[in-house]
Amino acid sequence: MDVDPFRAAEMIGIIAFAVSGGYAAVRAGMDWVGVVVLAVVVAVGGGTTRDLLLGIEPVWWVRAPGQLVVAAVTAAVVIAVATWHPQSKPDTWRTVLYADAIGLATFTITGTSIALEHDVQPWIAVFFGVITGTGGGVIRDLLVRRKPLILVGEIYALAAVAGGSLYVFLRSTDVPSELAAASAVALILGVRAMAMRWHWALPRFTEPSA
Repeated sequence: MDVDPFRAAEMIGIIAFAVSGGYAAVRAGMDWVGVVVLAVVVAVGGGTTRDLLLGIEPVWWVRAPGQLVVAAVTAAVVIAVATWHPQSKPDTWRTVLYADAIGLATFTITGTSIALEHDVQPWIAVFFGVITGTGGGVIRDLLVRRKPLILVGEIYALAAVAGGSLYVFLRSTDVPSELAAASAVALILGVRAMAMRWHWALPRFTEPSA
């Protein structure tokens, strides 16, 4: 049976963002319902924003409600692990960040691809890819009362822009779309991993003391 690589990437992104949202909720001291809600909202938030802006009706998870089930099941797994092993290593902010990086990479490329299918300009497609990839993380950070990663100097949106731009460029050549997508995902993951490993960040302003 042939597997649609973009559907597979979408599924990976859903699971990754659900893990990211679920563990962020655990760290924020939310109850089980809060963990499920945050996991699901983070998993579908970026794609929902993209579809609304592109005028796609109904939004993607209404057309494929199984994606909500995947996010909810992932949240249940997070709850189980956090309950049985409350001090386990997965319950760390680094786990949230790495799961977020996977979601960022896969959703940026699927979002860019969907935008291209709707005949927008290439640079606009990259913009929609960034929205798809970063939207869930922004929602997560706001709901747990953290400053969104995209606004505090992290090499985050820039990684998505780089990956989306590479994907658009490769799609304009004879490179197969699957290889173009894999290359772009690898670039985003590589940039995010290096940024986290070596603490790369953009210049930022210090908050005034008063």
